[in-house]
Amino acid sequence: MQTYGKNHQSLAKAIFKEDLGKIIDSNEWILVDIRMPLDFMEGHLKGALNITTQDELQILLKDNPDKKILFNCYSGHTVSLLGNDLVNSGYTNVYFLDEEISVCLGFLGEQK
Repeated sequence: MQTYGKNHQSLAKAIFKEDLGKIIDSNEWILVDIRMPLDFMEGHLKGALNITTQDELQILLKDNPDKKILFNCYSGHTVSLLGNDLVNSGYTNVYFLDEEISVCLGFLGEQK
């Protein structure tokens, strides 16, 4: 299978900082931040949901089969691994942010 990413490799397609402008306000996408809640509260991508449990993740995936879902973490590493698992489980609508979130927050994020 083909892998994607510059910084981290994944079976999920990679998204980069320069792609966020067209994604942030699009209703085709759901943004999911898997970082710890306190870190999420300190700053996150505009409109992102903070999902930290497997149950929440499964509900989101089940309820949104027609949406593109972009996952972010701190550096892109954890979500690249999550992307592998989800693609191997049959999901084709999953993407990962292959960037440090701290770089992206100044670009299009919400910060406290």
